[in-house]
Amino acid sequence: MGPYISEPVPFVRHDEAGRITERGRMEMRYIVAEDAEHGGILAGEAAEDTHHVEDPTGPARRLRLRRALVVAFDTREPVPGAPARVVLPPDTLITVAGPVTGTARAGGAVDLVLRVPGTYRVTMEAWPRRPVTETLTVPVTEGPAPEAPAGAVVIGPDLETVRARAKEIATFHYAALALISRPAGLQAADLLKAAEAEKVLAGGESEWIAEEAAERGQDPAVLAAAIVAESTKTVDRERERVRVTQAVARATTESEVVAALQAAGLEFVLPPGP
Repeated sequence: MGPYISEPVPFVRHDEAGRITERGRMEMRYIVAEDAEHGGILAGEAAEDTHHVEDPTGPARRLRLRRALVVAFDTREPVPGAPARVVLPPDTLITVAGPVTGTARAGGAVDLVLRVPGTYRVTMEAWPRRPVTETLTVPVTEGPAPEAPAGAVVIGPDLETVRARAKEIATFHYAALALISRPAGLQAADLLKAAEAEKVLAGGESEWIAEEAAERGQDPAVLAAAIVAESTKTVDRERERVRVTQAVARATTESEVVAALQAAGLEFVLPPGP
């Protein structure tokens, strides 16, 4: 009978905080040798999202389940500028995703203030507990926004930045609609053609419209009506763009900015910064 060969056993490698960085299988003698030389390896079956290493640099190392972080906001529908209070362990990482994104570290009784209306996913992680995600909905409100409490975690830029981004959203939206309707290089010619078409509909004549109608095999009056109808859509889109951007310019709160966009079927989103 040949020599006994030990079977590979599960192991984990971990960092100094007890986070599991690698999993695998290896003979026990190699695990013991690596741990003696470098440390940071432990026999056992575990996963990084469910386990951690307790006392990772001490003599009592062992694998432990990560307990879930339990939190309770005092409200899930805070108005813009008003706090949603939650009690967190020290140095909890708070990650906010929604119309505006942001991160912060805080602990104790934390006042989280979201300035811009919308739906947010708030993820909180306090190692070694498992992270938890809660959904907060900030409604559009009327009147001035309250001042954030001292020491609050405030997510959201100032009003000027919100207005500038909203104007950008509206401008890009209506510019895209115009380009879908007609390439930019032809839009100036379309204005002249619309004037010629209106002349035809008023009972006059246009060599341009007559020539194109002949090429298309259409009656000049029918073609002229179609051109004027499309031109009217373009004018209506531009008038709507001006209404939206001016409503944004007049807004005195973040709620009014968001409401101006929503009236045109648009949503406020501020991309994460660099």
